Amino acid sequence: MRSSSWLRFTVVLAARGVIAALVGVAFWGIAPLALGWHTTTVMTGSMQPTLLPGDVVVSKPVPAHDLRAGQVLLFPDPDHAGVLRLHRLHDVDARGELVTKGDANPEADSTAVARSSVVGVGYLRVPLVGLPVVWAAEHRTVPLVALAAGIVVLAGFAVVPAVRTRTDAPTDRLPRHGRHRAARPRRPRARAVVVAATACAVVGVALPAPAAAAAFAATTTTGASSITTAVATPVTGLTCTNVGNAAVDVGWTYSGVAPERFTVLVDGAASGISTAAGERDVTLGASDFFVWKTSTISVRTDLTDTWTATSPSTVRITTIRLFGLGRTSCAR
Repeated sequence: MRSSSWLRFTVVLAARGVIAALVGVAFWGIAPLALGWHTTTVMTGSMQPTLLPGDVVVSKPVPAHDLRAGQVLLFPDPDHAGVLRLHRLHDVDARGELVTKGDANPEADSTAVARSSVVGVGYLRVPLVGLPVVWAAEHRTVPLVALAAGIVVLAGFAVVPAVRTRTDAPTDRLPRHGRHRAARPRRPRARAVVVAATACAVVGVALPAPAAAAAFAATTTTGASSITTAVATPVTGLTCTNVGNAAVDVGWTYSGVAPERFTVLVDGAASGISTAAGERDVTLGASDFFVWKTSTISVRTDLTDTWTATSPSTVRITTIRLFGLGRTSCAR
């Protein structure tokens, strides 16, 4: 075999090996979804050196009573609506709620987490496979384009035959009346390249959704100084008082930074009822709720539309409404 043939064989084999490795890594980042597990991409560095930005973490659902200190938990970020947080279980407070902390953060997270809100426990780490997600979130087009071009080039080499095939067709020795061109076998290289590139694109799109592996801690140390960041503080001391025969007054205390508003949550969902930042109570009437129902009321502090914190304490109210008439009272 000539040197050029050896070079061809080596390049094609190496390209196929890299493509196979990429597909294998992507498989381990996506396949657990079929088991009902969760895959998330680490977006920040608060869990370093355990987890790096771009790592994909597979989280396995576990019963709430099996949660133990030291486990890495995936749960809804209490300070950022619609975002997941991936932090280590640091401690359990006096109310039985979970205190979490990023490995790289100097302090524990400011808001405790209910056991029931934990989505899963970190079970498997796939290193750096989620970097395209991080680059896309940071609007870094150069590495994204370079990665896509590299995958397309590798796919192009991977579909080339590793050994050149030689066809001997002695057509010049045939009589003129019997001479014809030997049909060359068609190699669908272009089609294979397109299919491989499309598969890579699908894998890229299917990469796990981002999870904030760290929100800001209350204090960030920088040398000899520290920078205190604004944190949504939950209200405390919820109370319920009957007002007449048809309504209740829900009150609370608050000592944090003035928010945009307070939002009333009914059974954990926003009710559409909110108050101004300076108010510390809200009146709830029978017309605001369903028929014959006992509901759990909590109050969410909306520092902004995305920076929020829900009160750890709740009150319960009972609403009965029949034929357009009804009442709401505090449940004991």
